[in-house]
Amino acid sequence: MNAESLDGRLLFAIPKKGRLYEKCLSILAGADIQFRRHQRLDVCLSLNHPIALVFLPASDIPSFVGKGNVDLGITGHDVILEAQMQNHVTEVLRLGFGKCSLQVQAPESGSIKTVDDLAGKRVVTSFEVLAGEYFTQVDLRNNLTGDKKTQIEYVGGSVEAACALGLADGIVDLVASPESGDTMRAAGLHAIATVLETEAVLIRSTTPKHPTSRHSSR
Repeated sequence: MNAESLDGRLLFAIPKKGRLYEKCLSILAGADIQFRRHQRLDVCLSLNHPIALVFLPASDIPSFVGKGNVDLGITGHDVILEAQMQNHVTEVLRLGFGKCSLQVQAPESGSIKTVDDLAGKRVVTSFEVLAGEYFTQVDLRNNLTGDKKTQIEYVGGSVEAACALGLADGIVDLVASPESGDTMRAAGLHAIATVLETEAVLIRSTTPKHPTSRHSSR
């Protein structure tokens, strides 16, 4: 496949794995977008529409869409905010799946019952940007400055284990289903606040970068 094979086609970014992937495949099937994805290839052409599907990590899709490298994409509302691309993409449609909550969690048996109790302590998360923005407001409310501000530390996975391992006093993580809630409870955690409610969204670039080239034949 080369650039010429994409000419005149709408480029549509789809999460390549994870919680949104299977639902996106159902949407494509429901829209009768037929394709054959060859193993290990992340770009494939629709067999019956002028569309090329681009399979990307969900976390990369806001940047690809916002910069105009692809025309449309599906990703999580939380992913857009974490990537700080909300000014570069437009949410065309909320899709009603992939719903989850970004929650502040703390040990159930401990003394931390509210986010104000957690202010100034250690918080571990995979959502550095969103957690940082949230606790900036909490710190302001509690007049915490300098070294007394809440410490936000990034980890890529197994966030729920951070408190038990002594790495954190609380965490910020997604709770996407009853099962993930069970994981938190099994780790001895409970929710003390919700940072964000999120779901899958269809997005396009706020300022398309290729108005005369790839789009010219449509």
